[in-house]
Amino acid sequence: MAPGVDHRRTDTRDRILSVALGLFTRQGYATTSLREIADELGVTKAALYFHYKTKDDIMAGILRGYLDGLDALVGDDAPDTSALAGREELLRRFAGYQAGWGTNLTRLIRENITEISNLPVGEELRTTHRRLLDVLAGPDPTILDKTRARTALAAIQTVAVSAEHDDASEDELRQAALTVGLEVLRGGR
Repeated sequence: MAPGVDHRRTDTRDRILSVALGLFTRQGYATTSLREIADELGVTKAALYFHYKTKDDIMAGILRGYLDGLDALVGDDAPDTSALAGREELLRRFAGYQAGWGTNLTRLIRENITEISNLPVGEELRTTHRRLLDVLAGPDPTILDKTRARTALAAIQTVAVSAEHDDASEDELRQAALTVGLEVLRGGR
C-alpha cells in the first residue's frame, strides 16, 4: 500500500461509480437521482456528497476511468501501427479493453451522448476517440483507411447492442465482433 493513501475512500469511490454506471444504464442518466444512487449503495445522500457533489461529477468519474485506459491504448505502450499487424493488435487490445468494461459503458455513452457532450470530459472523450481512429487508420491514411478504422471500432462496440437482442453469449458476440472488425480493417488483404 502506498503511504498516505486511504484505500477505503478509493474503494468507496469505485463502488459509487460502478453502481451509478449500472443505474444510469438501466434507468437512464437523466432519470437517475443521487438519492437512488445512495439508496442502492446503502449510504446516505450526505455520504455520497462526500465523494461526488453532483451527478455530472459521477458521470465524469466514470468517463475519466474509461479515458485513462483508452489513453494508455494509444499512448507510449501502443503497438507500432505503421504496419497492418500493429493496427490489428491495437484493435484486439481495444476489444479486450471494451470487454473489461462490459456492455454498460458503451450503452451509457450511446444513450447519453447529448448529456456527455455538455460535460468537459465529453470533449476529452471525442479527442481520445479521434486519436484512436487516427492511429488505427495507419500512416498517411486514405478515406478508405479511415472508414475501415471507424467501421472496425464500431464492430467492437456493437456487442452492447447485440447483447440486448441476441441469444449468443457476450463472449461469442465479442469474438464475432472482433473477427468482423479485423476483416474490415484488413480490407480484403
